[in-house]
Amino acid sequence: MTIAPALEETYGQKIRARREHIKMDRDAFAGALGVTPDEVTALEENSGVLTLDRLTSIASVLGTSLPELTPEFVSDLDGGVRYQLPGDNPVIEGHRGDTEYYTYNCLVRTRTVPKLVPLLLEVNVDDPEKAAFNVGHDAHEVIYCMEGDIHLKWGDKENPKEVTLPQGSSFYIAPGVPHTLTTTKGSGPGKVISINF
Repeated sequence: MTIAPALEETYGQKIRARREHIKMDRDAFAGALGVTPDEVTALEENSGVLTLDRLTSIASVLGTSLPELTPEFVSDLDGGVRYQLPGDNPVIEGHRGDTEYYTYNCLVRTRTVPKLVPLLLEVNVDDPEKAAFNVGHDAHEVIYCMEGDIHLKWGDKENPKEVTLPQGSSFYIAPGVPHTLTTTKGSGPGKVISINF
């Protein structure tokens, strides 16, 4: 079960504080939004429906930005540390076509550094000829080859650059670069640590 992170304030509190700051009463706010005063009350008490579109409209009516209406998260660190026990390690099966291509073991994450996405990636395909490219992603990525010889292809999938990297190697992939990993032909699965940031 996913638990919503604790917030310093709620969206409703931030909206009400901004409305009061600009001296707008609930009736005027409701009229500008095209809703009833009761809907505004529910919204400010966190029992109303709040979508991104509605929040964008609210920000416009209140003459502010989305970040100004977005509550800060309470830190999830304990004295500067966050840990994850083995049973709390989410596992995601990554399919490409009909193939179980990767298994993503999600390592510890923190709201303190939300762009940091560390993974223990199981590379399940052991034939570079069956490589299936992604389209690139918006993160920088550093990969360390833990187990097996990793075959990396990148760039144009019709005429890719490629290299085989033995266990203990590491590499960097820039944002937006299409790429794929397999292990060498017939060698079985491999494992890498992937850090996206």
